[in-house]
Amino acid sequence: MSVILSVQEVYKEFSGDKLFQPVSFIVRDHDRVAILGPNGTGKSTLIKMILGQEEKSGGQVLIPKGIRVGYLSQDVIENPENTLYEEALTVFKTVREDEAKMTEAANRLSQDPENPDLLKDYSNKETAFESEGGYDYSYKIAMILNMFSFSKEDYSRKISTFSGGEKTRVAFAKLLLLNPDLLVMDEPTNHLDIISIEWLEDYLSTYSGAVLFVSHDIAFVKKLATSILDIDHQVFTFYHATYDNFAKMKEDNYQALLEQYKAQEEEKEKLKRFITFYMPKPRFASRAHDREKKLARLEENSITDPSAVKTTHISIGLNGAMREGKKLLDFNDVSIGYDKPLVSHIQFTLFGKDHLAVMGANGSGKTTFGKLILNELKPLVGEVRRYFHMTMGVLRQDIRSYQDDETLFNYFRNLYPKMSNEDIYGGLGQYAFSYKEANEKKLSDLSGGELMRIEILHLSLENYDLLLLDEPTNHLDMMSISELVDALNDYEGTLVIISHDRDFVDKTCNKLLYLYHGKSYYYAGPYSEFRDKELITIIHDEKEAIAAQDKAEHEQKKNQQDALRNSYQDLKKKTRQTREAPEKIMEKIDKAEAKKKELTDLCSSPDYYPYPDKMADLASKMATLDSEIQALYDELEKAM
Repeated sequence: MSVILSVQEVYKEFSGDKLFQPVSFIVRDHDRVAILGPNGTGKSTLIKMILGQEEKSGGQVLIPKGIRVGYLSQDVIENPENTLYEEALTVFKTVREDEAKMTEAANRLSQDPENPDLLKDYSNKETAFESEGGYDYSYKIAMILNMFSFSKEDYSRKISTFSGGEKTRVAFAKLLLLNPDLLVMDEPTNHLDIISIEWLEDYLSTYSGAVLFVSHDIAFVKKLATSILDIDHQVFTFYHATYDNFAKMKEDNYQALLEQYKAQEEEKEKLKRFITFYMPKPRFASRAHDREKKLARLEENSITDPSAVKTTHISIGLNGAMREGKKLLDFNDVSIGYDKPLVSHIQFTLFGKDHLAVMGANGSGKTTFGKLILNELKPLVGEVRRYFHMTMGVLRQDIRSYQDDETLFNYFRNLYPKMSNEDIYGGLGQYAFSYKEANEKKLSDLSGGELMRIEILHLSLENYDLLLLDEPTNHLDMMSISELVDALNDYEGTLVIISHDRDFVDKTCNKLLYLYHGKSYYYAGPYSEFRDKELITIIHDEKEAIAAQDKAEHEQKKNQQDALRNSYQDLKKKTRQTREAPEKIMEKIDKAEAKKKELTDLCSSPDYYPYPDKMADLASKMATLDSEIQALYDELEKAM
């Protein structure tokens, strides 16, 4: 396979400090490489340096000439004043120009079907148009847009009216239509729903080019990645392995390094004991000096204790309690929505210590259902029976941002005046904020991941009967997600989690409410069981529904195109039929000239020349033959 990308000894420095050690790797055609590691370690910076969006401190990035690189960002959108469909059509600008030229050539040919130059011109243009996939581009647009959850009504909307998440999906759809040789993505499953993610996994698994992506969605990485580029303690390591094999290899490497470290330390101690014991003895002093040299070399090349390397991670603890199996909420044939129902016939009971996942397509009503639980919204139809008052904590998908310049410490000092300074610093420390950061970092300067950690810290400082978490893994790295999984599994209250992260849901939830096309599916079991038993059918039905929706339009246009193409083929066939082969025309010419010779000979016959009437008849016949012969010669010239 050919090399698409070569990264050679690339690194980045800030104020003289390396963000990560020089990294080298190559990406070949059809490779699907996942870049993994904690937040803030340089994954996105590496991507930007590969794309030329950020300066390298050293090293080279080599991309062969002619390789088309596509990056998932809203910069892909050409004109926000375009409608969604107009923007998608810009991908096929050349194809549509060729289509117009082909149509023009066809119109000229229809006016002069006997013209061989026009026939050849149309044939060339039609062949080129078909080879470019010209007869299928409208179907490709419809398929991609539908799989990114855009409705037919969205096609005529201006992109400027879309939300940020919708614009990201527009960019993603257009990027796949562009079909670059190297597809580069940073957290591609953000803003996508389950149906879209499942479809995207299948699509990218057979993608014609190479894929390089950053993701914390473990299920997505497991399904897609053929290689892993992992950063750990400022060092990138490239693994030619799937995620599961990578995880095993990394653990094996860690254990091997740990054994190597232990053997090294044992050897050091052994050398130190020898030196201490024999150095005072003159007879053995030279041997002791040799051991000192050996110890010095060992110290110089020693490896660090892998179990003692500082790792920034969060330690989450959530407080709450609820008796298991106790009825909390009854949903009796409930419909939810605003002007009209988003979801109808919700029917199930939420019990104490249930861990309920709420999943479904974007816009299907997941967040609306969350508002129903929080009593922020009343049902349009049906009844929600609440058995008693519960304290409920919520983590919203759109995490709040802070405008003031308070430091983290002062913010929590003012918010919780009864907490000791030690507890505040300790709480911030559990969520990976150092003493220095607590006193210097301002709320207004926090990144998305830092804001998420602050929100979870808020929840951990309270005691809730029920927690509702809306996309809690957004902005968190794999290590933080792992900590959150452990904390949620230890939580003694009731959980309702709205999420598209399948691996996370599978590890934390034992019940599922799936919202799909206005219907709700309640499943008393984990996500993995639901997927195997029911979701596969739902996804199949979704694809069938989309296919049925597009089939009529696509078939209509295809039939029109086929009819046009067939009419031109008939025209070519008819033209070919009206033109005989040169050999047959030559035969006719020979016969006509032979007939003319016969008539010429008759003119010299005594049976004709004395008779004016007969000679006039012969002359008329010879003139007719001359015209026929000339016409045959003209036809022969065209046929040649």
